[in-house]
Amino acid sequence: MKDSRKRILLINSHFGMGGIESAMVNMANELCKYYDVDLLIYNPAGPMKERLDSRVNILKSCFALRAVGMSVGEAFRSRSLLIFLFRLFASVWAKLFDNRLPIWIATKLQSKLGEYDLAVAYRQEVDRHDIISGFVRVLNRCVKAKRKVAWIHYDATYFKGYHAFNYKYYSEVDKIIGVSKAVADAFAKMNPIISDKIDYCYNFIDSEMLAEKSNEPQGIAYPEGSFACFSACRLSKGKAIERTIKAIAPAMHKHKDIIWYIAGDGPQRESILSVIEAEGLSGRVVLLGNLANPYPYIKNADLFMLTSYHEAAPVVYMEAKCLGTSVFTTETLSSYEMLSDGAEDFVCENSDNGIQTRFEAIVNNRELLKQASQNINTKKFTNTQSLEKISEIIEA
Repeated sequence: MKDSRKRILLINSHFGMGGIESAMVNMANELCKYYDVDLLIYNPAGPMKERLDSRVNILKSCFALRAVGMSVGEAFRSRSLLIFLFRLFASVWAKLFDNRLPIWIATKLQSKLGEYDLAVAYRQEVDRHDIISGFVRVLNRCVKAKRKVAWIHYDATYFKGYHAFNYKYYSEVDKIIGVSKAVADAFAKMNPIISDKIDYCYNFIDSEMLAEKSNEPQGIAYPEGSFACFSACRLSKGKAIERTIKAIAPAMHKHKDIIWYIAGDGPQRESILSVIEAEGLSGRVVLLGNLANPYPYIKNADLFMLTSYHEAAPVVYMEAKCLGTSVFTTETLSSYEMLSDGAEDFVCENSDNGIQTRFEAIVNNRELLKQASQNINTKKFTNTQSLEKISEIIEA
């Protein structure tokens, strides 16, 4: 790794709880050891900000970008009439037409930034009617940099409708980086004309932070002698919590020591509670709400579970493994690439039956899980490969 004080800029929406935000903070904290790192955050608020290294500089965003980075409710609570009115206009305009005009106005109002050796739109462009977007456009219009890169965190084949609208913006950057090879390949498949620009770089992991946070007191201790499963995710339809409860209910009724704790909140909370009650699992599938620090729960769990309908390359996969906990997950875009099925983790067919069958196999033969955990703990997780990729991009 070449020690340098070259300048890097990352552009994102906010510091809220989420996989992209966690990965961005990890990346900034690692890169600031070697480079001067600035962040342009639309709405620079949220709990992830507390994790940011003091050497990372946060730039000022204009009122229009701050508005675009907020929900309408957040804009109202900001007590800025200008922010609220622009957010309201942007939301209505994007819904009726698309987000081009509000984002264009925001890029015109934002102060121009540069000179950077590398500037990164760390969040992808989304559906044309969504207003929390425009990261690549801000990169292209507001930043002067030797290398401009768009970072991709999603499964492009699943969100097929994004590409015709956003193709022009991606065609203007120097490089497009997926957070796994599978993510990069999926994006290339949907955008074959610019496939020569596409590469991949795995998310950065802050192993020191994980070790520190995981040793803090766990708010609710797992019952002694229990087989503790843990998940941390948004309670949305895509995370498939309801189908998973139904799929593992037979195993949970057979093995009374199994308990599943789920951290997070979202629109499916009430319906999930209804399924828990209907399956007779009240008190054994426990919704914890949002947790400021989920890491003690991950470290002390027997199994980390992420059984979504679709995922790109979840940073929590590597966080769980870094803490010595095996992952049980459905087959999604990067699951086989990022995990060692059978040796360290457990990947199942993405179906009700797939979840039920593989979960039952794990809880019926816990020596497999014990061996998997031992295999994980022989490994050391570093950012060497990702750092080398950043250096390669800058020096290209």
